[in-house]
Amino acid sequence: MLPEIEKLLVLQDSDQRIRTLQLELLAIPQQRAAKEKTFSELSQQLSQIKFRLREIELEKKRLELDAEAKRESIARYKQQQLQTRKNEEYSALNHEISIAEEKIRSIEDRELELMETIEKLRPLVEQAEKAHVEGRIKLETQLSGLETRKNSLEARIRELQAGRARLTEGVEEDLLDRYTRLFKSKAGQAVVPVEHEVCSGCHMKVTTQTVILVKSEKSITHCPQCGRVLYLCP
Repeated sequence: MLPEIEKLLVLQDSDQRIRTLQLELLAIPQQRAAKEKTFSELSQQLSQIKFRLREIELEKKRLELDAEAKRESIARYKQQQLQTRKNEEYSALNHEISIAEEKIRSIEDRELELMETIEKLRPLVEQAEKAHVEGRIKLETQLSGLETRKNSLEARIRELQAGRARLTEGVEEDLLDRYTRLFKSKAGQAVVPVEHEVCSGCHMKVTTQTVILVKSEKSITHCPQCGRVLYLCP
């Protein structure tokens, strides 16, 4: 195998590790966002059920005030009945009392419905609050883990990049430049073996002349289709 190929393979192995680490590093913000979204959904669920409970409790309070107002009206009507001497006025007041009493019964029926709903919602609120607390603890743990992983990846990438200059020693500038461009454009596969007269990079059959050139190991040979640097497996 050509010494240049050997150097490029060692360099490519290091660059592939850097690339893998960089891709993992790039994925961390998305992972963080996904975990924050999950917790946000728990928060929304808790807010929605609490809002629903408050709405019902406020409606129940309004009904209680309304019923109390109706009772006060009834008391006032009855007091007026004691003071009137006209049958028409007495009957009219009696009619108002009946209407108020009917409204009170309707209010009390609705209050019972609301009380039943409140009794059902309160355990759900407790469950949602518990899930929210547990979710927050889980999120904090996950975010801390991601931050630790991020720092570890950045440190490892810096370490590999610092040693890259040493790996490029002895590689001609033109060859290194072409390798770098191929590595970026070919998803980290710039130097690939020829297997059964097929480029393992683009999976296209190469010419017999290309195979002969690779086997001769006299110069760098590129795949006619994809341009990758070719070599034979030892």
